[in-house]
Amino acid sequence: MREFVAYFTKGLGDVVAGELRELLPSAGDRVGEPGERFVLVATGLEGAARVLAGARIVDDLRLLVAGPERVAGEGAFRVLCTAAGRRTEEFLADDDLARAGAAWSVTVSARKSPWAGRSGRSGRSGWSPGEVIAATLHGADVAGTVRAPVDLRLQVDGEIMHVAVSLGGLAGGRRADRTENRSENRRGALRPTVAAAMVRLALARLDGGHLDGGPGAPGRAWVLYDPFAGTGTIVAEALRRGLGVFASDVDPQAVRLTRERVARLGGAGGDEGALAHRVFEHDVRQGAARRVRADVVAGNMPWGKQVEIPRRQELFDGTAEVIRPVVTTGGVAVLLTTHEEQFTARLRRALPGTSITTRRIGLLGQTPAIVTVTQR
Repeated sequence: MREFVAYFTKGLGDVVAGELRELLPSAGDRVGEPGERFVLVATGLEGAARVLAGARIVDDLRLLVAGPERVAGEGAFRVLCTAAGRRTEEFLADDDLARAGAAWSVTVSARKSPWAGRSGRSGRSGWSPGEVIAATLHGADVAGTVRAPVDLRLQVDGEIMHVAVSLGGLAGGRRADRTENRSENRRGALRPTVAAAMVRLALARLDGGHLDGGPGAPGRAWVLYDPFAGTGTIVAEALRRGLGVFASDVDPQAVRLTRERVARLGGAGGDEGALAHRVFEHDVRQGAARRVRADVVAGNMPWGKQVEIPRRQELFDGTAEVIRPVVTTGGVAVLLTTHEEQFTARLRRALPGTSITTRRIGLLGQTPAIVTVTQR
């Protein structure tokens, strides 16, 4: 048994914990209480490999090599980094992953770090983490932009820090975005882990609220509709969970990319006519599309960047009409928006008697909200 760190998007801790418990069902495996951005996991190397291969919501999984512990000054920081370097070397050697002469790199994720504190007339704390890291972790440069074969992550939340090393030699390293084509990574595309979390949240509502999975989550003949499909990230995650799909977008290029993606994943049975029926051009402001019959509406609503939104109220009202036939028949809507208060206010007016819940997440330096709508 070893201790690993699973990193995730802020606001999705409970969803990630549910996924990890599904992937690590053995009695000896343990999933800790999630923090804001990571959770500690106790398992073996085989369990870690299952997470790397099967997790959809986990952004990254690494072996914990030092901490978490309180680090108030340069001396304690040097002790932490020295321990991290020693344990990393032991791990690489013990598991036949040693890379003779391989470079090391360090990715720093810091919030309110002690070296950024104020002291004295200079206004600086008086010590540099970069010098300590270079001296203790094989010359790693915190200013480097390329990940080395041995890559460590230094997570700093105030004075609480830990260090974890990538598992590249074990199962492909950092959790891949798992997109099928570079075009699907175009600017503004939704992060796949967030898309997977939204699908999981929707399935949990259909399955009675069980985020740890359950008999209804995979394999049911449920259908998901994404009215803001973009390049099809949410639709792709739905297909991987065995759902049927509909998808639409106001952008013809997005529709084309989504059709290609759905076809590659075997959606619509590979039939071109069925694919054109399932993935189509549509403006949500026109209301619901008659062809759609779905149990879930899930989508990343426009942020006003790729698609201009002259009157956001029209978008919100149109979205309410799209989700109305789904929610009123026992389905669920899960929508990501940067205008939580305005959107939920319009929903309450348009869909009285429904239950509306929100959760804020951290994404691209902003705090959009996942809005979930169900029948009371």
